[in-house]
Amino acid sequence: MAGSDEIAKAAGVTPTTIRRWAKAGLLPAGKKVHRGRRGTGLVFPETAPAQAAWVKAQLDAGRTVEEVRQALADGEYPSA
Repeated sequence: MAGSDEIAKAAGVTPTTIRRWAKAGLLPAGKKVHRGRRGTGLVFPETAPAQAAWVKAQLDAGRTVEEVRQALADGEYPSA
């Protein structure tokens, strides 16, 4: 399982962006975990860093969020 920080570093974006992409359906859903006094956090499947990098490349190439979501649904990203 990978955390938001790890995925953000792999994709070159912020952890907030990772959470926003997950909410928009561009990344697999995160699982909420309790971290004691530190509150809660999200962990994602091990494939999430590579998928986040792919999503960033698609957005950088000029695709919209909706186009990337459709590309995932169409199987353009193999692990989606």
